[in-house]
Amino acid sequence: MTIFIIMIAYILGIIWGLYIKNIVSLFIIIIAIILIKKSKLNKYIKLLIPNKKLILMIIIILLSFTYILILEKSFKTKYKNIQAEIKIEGVIVSNVKEKEYRDEYIIKVKSINSNKKYNNTHLKLSIKNNKNKLHYGDKIIFKGEFEEPEIQRNYGGFNYKQYLKTQKIYGLVTTNKIEKVEKGKYNKLLILINKINQKIIDKSNKILEKEEASLLTGILIGNKENLSKDIQESFRTSNLSHMLAVSGAHVTYVILGITSILKKSKISKKISKIITIILLIIFILLTGGTPSVTRACIMAIYIIIRKFNI
Repeated sequence: MTIFIIMIAYILGIIWGLYIKNIVSLFIIIIAIILIKKSKLNKYIKLLIPNKKLILMIIIILLSFTYILILEKSFKTKYKNIQAEIKIEGVIVSNVKEKEYRDEYIIKVKSINSNKKYNNTHLKLSIKNNKNKLHYGDKIIFKGEFEEPEIQRNYGGFNYKQYLKTQKIYGLVTTNKIEKVEKGKYNKLLILINKINQKIIDKSNKILEKEEASLLTGILIGNKENLSKDIQESFRTSNLSHMLAVSGAHVTYVILGITSILKKSKISKKISKIITIILLIIFILLTGGTPSVTRACIMAIYIIIRKFNI
């Protein structure tokens, strides 16, 4: 019950921080809750949320609300006054996305113009006419031009800046020349997960036709990069687009698959559930840690822990 209250409070704080962004109104709501708790209704509310848990809930709401405000401020100010041409040191944290005249990557920045304040931020890198492909985990140094993503120009239009923000990407950088400093200079587990991810994509492309392979990897690991717009539109018009977004249903299938395999072994129930939790964490990493998968896996792990007292 306590974990459930913490999760609800955390989500409420995020919603308040993203959409309302008003700490005064948040405090008014909190004070109203406290006043209600002191009224005649207290005995009824106490059945749902005891006093200690209410205090915990308020603290979590304030913490998550503050965290969101800090993130929002960081996105607005960190790259605000940066000069057009910059020297970047960073690490490749995605596979190549090949375009007609350029290759695209996501980089995790270590420093910009030797300034460490940009450390652990992400940029989308575009390399023109690049013959030598870069790989996940490669440490690189280059000079490039920084560009802030476009916001929506018309009401209801596509907001590219907001889209990149959901991927924690601060902006775009373009270059013609890259210096590879070191290979595989990143978290070894994430490099391994990326290799598994790429193996699934490569095997699918080898066995199936291009469209079928793209559809399979979209359903399995949420990789929609090579999926044509026509197929995506067909799924939308058929109200089946949720199949391409790896979410709770996919996590259920993963759990059923793991459970059916482990049931045939002689492993105890407790160990089986620990293995299931570990594999769910790997699945989160394998699918890129998308919010829907992360949320579904966390809830599944919570249920496993509660049910089997691991």
